[in-house]
Amino acid sequence: MRIDRFTLAWWMVLAAVAAALCAVPLFDLLGFEFSFAMAIPLTLYAGACGVRARRADRRGFVAWARASRAALVGALPPLVLITANALRVQNCDFAEGLAFYGVITLTGAVVAAGWGVALGRSAPRRGVAVFALVFVGTVLAAGWRFWVDPPVDLFHAFLGYWPGALYDDVILIDDRLLWSRLEDLAVAAALVGLSRVGRAPRRAWLQAAGLVTLALSVHLGARAHAVHRDAAWVAEALGGRTETEHVVLIHPAAWRPAEVEALAAEMEFAYAELRAFFGFDLSRKATVWLYPDDVTKKRLMGARRVRIAKPWQWAFHVHAPAVGQSVIIHEMAHVFSAEIADAPHHLSLYRGVVPHMPLIEGLAEAATWKTDRLDLHQWSAAMQAIGVAPPLDEVLAPTGFYGRNSRTAYTLVGSFARYCRDRFGTEALAGAYRAGDFDDIPRPFDALVADWRAFVGAQALEPAALAFARARYDRPAIFGRACAHEIAALRARAAAAPPAQALIVTDEILGHLPGDIPARLTRIGLLMQLERWDAARVTAAALAADERAGAVARAMARERLADLRALSGEADAAREGYAAARVAAFARSDLRRLRIKRMALDGGRAGARALRYLSLPSPLDPVERLSELDTLVALDGDWAPGRYLRGRARLTHDPAGAADDLSRARTIDDASVRIEIERLLARLLFDQRCFAAAAARFEALAGHPALDRGEAERAAQWVRRSRAFGTFFAGRARPGAVDCAEIDIDAAALDDAARSKE
Repeated sequence: MRIDRFTLAWWMVLAAVAAALCAVPLFDLLGFEFSFAMAIPLTLYAGACGVRARRADRRGFVAWARASRAALVGALPPLVLITANALRVQNCDFAEGLAFYGVITLTGAVVAAGWGVALGRSAPRRGVAVFALVFVGTVLAAGWRFWVDPPVDLFHAFLGYWPGALYDDVILIDDRLLWSRLEDLAVAAALVGLSRVGRAPRRAWLQAAGLVTLALSVHLGARAHAVHRDAAWVAEALGGRTETEHVVLIHPAAWRPAEVEALAAEMEFAYAELRAFFGFDLSRKATVWLYPDDVTKKRLMGARRVRIAKPWQWAFHVHAPAVGQSVIIHEMAHVFSAEIADAPHHLSLYRGVVPHMPLIEGLAEAATWKTDRLDLHQWSAAMQAIGVAPPLDEVLAPTGFYGRNSRTAYTLVGSFARYCRDRFGTEALAGAYRAGDFDDIPRPFDALVADWRAFVGAQALEPAALAFARARYDRPAIFGRACAHEIAALRARAAAAPPAQALIVTDEILGHLPGDIPARLTRIGLLMQLERWDAARVTAAALAADERAGAVARAMARERLADLRALSGEADAAREGYAAARVAAFARSDLRRLRIKRMALDGGRAGARALRYLSLPSPLDPVERLSELDTLVALDGDWAPGRYLRGRARLTHDPAGAADDLSRARTIDDASVRIEIERLLARLLFDQRCFAAAAARFEALAGHPALDRGEAERAAQWVRRSRAFGTFFAGRARPGAVDCAEIDIDAAALDDAARSKE
C-alpha cells in the first residue's frame, strides 16, 4: 500500500486520538468506550479511503476491498497504543476488548469504506465531502430516533452502538449488536452493488438486485431481534395498555389485572405527591412504560438496571415496578419538570446547551425525598463528617456531576435542591431549573452553599451511621473504577451461577481486584454454602482484620465468623461475635438479623435450625423456604423468632397465617424487630386492601419515637398512600381472603418498642 501525505496525515490523527484516549479514565483501556471513540475518526478515514479507491478503480468490490484494507491498516497504530497502555492501566479482559474493537471499530471501518466507494461513484469529485455529510446525517437521524422513540440505546451504521444509559455498567456483544452489524455490512454491500449498475452488463443488475434482497432480508431479521424499535413496536411487544385520570400505562399484557390495577393506583398516588410538591398539574397525561424485568427492558428500550425518563416525551421507563418504589416518584418528577423548562427540550440546560444534570437530578431527588433510617440531609451530613463529601460547588457543575459516585452525587444535589426549595420556595427552585443556574435564588451562590453546609452540619447522627455512610458513599464513579464493565459483567455472572461456578467467577474478580469488598464477602458466603468451612473461616478472618476494608465490612466479616462458630457449636464465641458486629451495625435489617441470631443460640433445636437457615445462603425457592420454616416452628411453636421468620415468609402465600405468626412474635424484646413486625402487619393490611386500617397503623408507626427521622417520613408517606388507595379503590370489590378485622394490631406494642429504642 502506497503511503502518501493523505494516508500519513490520517495515521497521525488516529494515533493522536488514541494517545489522548490513553489518558482519559474509562477510555484508557481496550474496551467498549475506546472502541466507540476510535470508530469516529477511523470511519471518517475509511469513508475517504472508499471515495479515493473508487476514483482509482471503477470495479466497485475491488475498490471496497482496497479501501477496507487501508482503513484496517490505519486501525493498527491505535490498537498498538492502547495495548501498550495496559502496562500502565489494568485491563481485566483483553479478549473482550479486542472483540469490541473488531465488532465496533473495524466493522464500522469496513462499512464506511463501502459507503465511500458507493458515493465515490455518484460524486467522484466531492465524494469525501458528501460522505462527511452522510456521516453527520446518520448521526442526526440516530439522535432523532432517540428523541421521538422510547429506546435510549442507538445502533449506527458506522459507529456501531451507543448504550445510552451511562450507569448501565454491563455492556455485552449480544445478538442485537451482531444483527445490527450484519445489517450494516449487507446495506454497504447493496450500495456498492447498486453503484455498479448503469452502463454495466446485465450481470451487474442481477447482482445488485440480489444484494438489495439480501439487505432487506437481513433488515427484517434485525427488526425481529430488536434492532429497530419505535414506540409502536415497543408498545406491541409489551401488549397491554391501561389509562387513568393522569397516566397512561404501557405494560405486559400477561400481567394480572389486580397487579395492573395496583400499579395504576400507585401512579396516581405518585402524581398526587408531585402535584403537592410542584404546585401544578401536568398539561398532558404522563406515559409510563412498564417492563417485567431488566433483561426485557434492555432489549426493548436499551436501559438495563437504570430507570430512565424522557421529559420532553412526558414519559418514563421502569422495570419490575412495585407499589412503594421511590423510583416511580423520582422518574415521574422528571416528567413534572418538563412543565418548568422551555420547549422543545424541556430540560434544565447549562448555558442553554448542555443538560444541567445536577439540577435535573437534584430537583427529582428533592421531590422524591427518598428515606430509610436517615433522609438526604442526614446522609449529606454523614458524608461531611467522615470527609468523603466532595465540594458541593464541584458536584453542582455539569462537568463534575458524572465524575462522582452516583449515590454520592444524587444525595448531595437532592439535599441541596430540597434545602433551596424549603427555604426559598418552589418557584425559586423552578426558576433555577428553568435558567440552568442559581441566579433566581435570592442569595449569592457561595453564601447559599455555605448556608447549606452549616444546615446539614447541624444534623445529629449516631457513630454507627458514620461508619455505615463510609461503606455507602466512599466509592469511585464509573470513570474511576478499574475495568468497570468487565467487573460488572463478572458480578452478574456470579449472581446467576450455581455456587461452585459462582465461586470460580468471584475468584476471577478477586484476581483482578484483590481487595474488592463485595467479592470478598460473596466468597465467604459461597464457601459456607459449599461447606468449605476452613476456607470460609480464613477468608472471613482476613477481612475482619483488614483495617482498609472499613468498619461495616469488618463487622460483616465478624458476623460470618460468628456464624461459623455457631454452626460448629461454639455458642459463647458466636455470642461475642454477634455482639461485636452489632456495635458497628446501623441498618435496621442488620440489627434485626443479629438479634435473631443471638436469640437462636439459646433457642434449642428450633434455634439451631434457624441459625442454619439464617447463616447459610440458601438456593431454596420461596415454597421450599416456607416448608423449612414450617419445620422450624413445629420444633417449638412458642419460640417467637421462629414465628417472626415464618410470618415474613407467609405474607404473600398465607396472609391470615402471617398475621397470626407476626402477632405472636411481638414478644421479642428488640426495637428493630418489633418495629418491623408492626410495619409488616400494616403493609399486610394494605395489601389486603384494608386501607383505612392500614392508614391507622402506619400513622401510629409514623408518630412513634423509636423511629429515626427518615423512617418516620417513610411511614407518613405510607399513611398518605393508604388513604389515596382507599379513594382509588372505593366501591371496588376486595379480592383478599382475609377479613380486615382478623388483623388487629395492638397499639400498646408500639409503645413498648419505644422503651427499647436503640
